[in-house]
Amino acid sequence: MSKPKPTKLEDIQIWKNACELGEFMYSVLENFPEEEKWATVSKLRNSANDLIFYVGQAVGDGSISASRNDWNNARRHASGMKTMYRFAGRQKFVTLDPEIMVKIDRLIEEIDENLEIAKDQFDLEAKADLKPWLEKYRIWKEMNT
Repeated sequence: MSKPKPTKLEDIQIWKNACELGEFMYSVLENFPEEEKWATVSKLRNSANDLIFYVGQAVGDGSISASRNDWNNARRHASGMKTMYRFAGRQKFVTLDPEIMVKIDRLIEEIDENLEIAKDQFDLEAKADLKPWLEKYRIWKEMNT
């Protein structure tokens, strides 16, 4: 069973949501204190980049096993971005926007849904791939007992 092909990347809502959040994170980076440019800013920038990157790969990849890994990576970077944004707010580097926190939570939920679908598809594909080998093993076992 293969994953349905997306029509156009720009039409896929989860991709649009990831891009919106990534772009938002970039918009707040210029306000950070200079001493945070190599630590917090770098982590926020990397998580925003990687979130967009892995969501793009996951929706654009026809390979079930690669898609599962991409969704895992997207979830990891969305969680990292939320963590660092929250940290930046608590350190008074930025003013936290509660709506952004909710959007990140919703995106993580969407990623989780896609990750579950990818896991199920992976399991079905693995089971189908294993079936001929199990039959050969059964025949071999019957011949050798």
